[in-house]
Amino acid sequence: MKKGLLAICLAMTTLFGLNAETFTGPIVVNRNGQTYNSNVTVTVTQQDNGLNTLVLQVPMFGTMTMTDVPAATSAGITTYNAVRDVNTNLGMMRTNLFARTVDGMMAANVSIPAQNATMWFNTVGDYFQLPNSNLEAWTNSNGEPDRWHGFKTATGMWAWAAPAALDQSEDIHDGATGQYSALITAKNALGTIANGTMTNGRLNAGATSATSTSNNASMQESNGSDFYVPLYAKPDQFKVWLKYEQGAPVDTNRANVSVKTFNGTYYQEPCDKEYTNLTGSIVGGQIAPCGWTQFTFPFDYASYRPNHAITKAIFVTFSTNKNPGKGQAEDKLFIDDMELVYLADMIDLRYQGSTINGWDPAVTTYNIEVAGEPNLDDFAPDYDGESAVCTKSMEQNADGSYRIVISVVSADLQDATSYVINATVASSVNPGDVDESGVINITDVTLLINAVLNDNYSNINVANSDMNGDGLINITDVTQLITLVLSF
Repeated sequence: MKKGLLAICLAMTTLFGLNAETFTGPIVVNRNGQTYNSNVTVTVTQQDNGLNTLVLQVPMFGTMTMTDVPAATSAGITTYNAVRDVNTNLGMMRTNLFARTVDGMMAANVSIPAQNATMWFNTVGDYFQLPNSNLEAWTNSNGEPDRWHGFKTATGMWAWAAPAALDQSEDIHDGATGQYSALITAKNALGTIANGTMTNGRLNAGATSATSTSNNASMQESNGSDFYVPLYAKPDQFKVWLKYEQGAPVDTNRANVSVKTFNGTYYQEPCDKEYTNLTGSIVGGQIAPCGWTQFTFPFDYASYRPNHAITKAIFVTFSTNKNPGKGQAEDKLFIDDMELVYLADMIDLRYQGSTINGWDPAVTTYNIEVAGEPNLDDFAPDYDGESAVCTKSMEQNADGSYRIVISVVSADLQDATSYVINATVASSVNPGDVDESGVINITDVTLLINAVLNDNYSNINVANSDMNGDGLINITDVTQLITLVLSF
């Protein structure tokens, strides 16, 4: 018998374990202006009622357990949003939680207003960013930045003759995240200008003619991880710091930035044919001479939708000139601090076809009155972000009102906003319908007379019995109800 019970317990433990997720990563706690960093664990367990229990290990506050947390999932992203009284090392504290998860990663905002405390938990890291985007890692023996490449790692029969024009530089912009940038320089090679080039794909030097498409940068999944960068969501912008100097001034010369998203099969630039595996491209990318400047390039996806390709990778190339073999020797392009930006901004929020009264994207709490139990399908959000996701959840409060949360989350989980709609169900008052039958007749008169005579109102609808709306039930209401019935 004991073995049977033990087996059942083990089976139940295994079953419940399947409904639990554990996330371990860094948390930053800011309390009264003081910042604390730690590595903690957050556990999410689904309850029998479909709601969730979240357990957070938090510096100073200890183990914080939040129960009955609703979840909402859309396009793989799940959001958890709740306000609860939570027991902490400092006592019971009103706590706000907004967490989101995707593919085993979590980002979460937690705040305890009474303690002037905010917390940011994030296990995503650089999962949605370019590897070595700040160009601080230069561990390769060939002198190229990690995961970025120039002619030192080029393929092709003329690779031996290609100039080595990708170097580490200590020339950095104000506010740089590190101490290095990358420098690409145009060189005179065998009487031809070879553009300085840096790519996260692979260079090929296959011809002596600068304009030959055998001289190219390419990417495909079969190149291997060092020359291939997977992409897990569509970014909306590409940001980068650049500084462009010309060896000799030519007004028409421009440096070039190319960023393409594609399906992971072979793609090259300059193109040797029309490629239909592209899914997106930045707009712009031609750079006039400038000092250190941060550029923001938006992505265009609409133009590539006819390709019906699925985004799997991102291909980035920098060049000292927009045209092969053009420009001047010693044209220089400095590159630093790249960022893929994933937008998630709510533009409009409508209920039953009309924008919520007083709508302002900066205001995140609204109070509305509804006729009956709200339907989440009646809430229609408009938001930007090519890969942004919107989730909706609803819970009923003890007083019968509803807390509805509409969240918009960027694909990388970093940018997220929750809009809370407190919905109160409007009282359905039908004066005279004392028994709530939907019909007003002599039965209602009889019930109201008995209630007033016996001073017992438990068997009537009080709101419907208050004929004159004065908040009292008395003979005046009986008289008005009799008059109403006789008028039918």
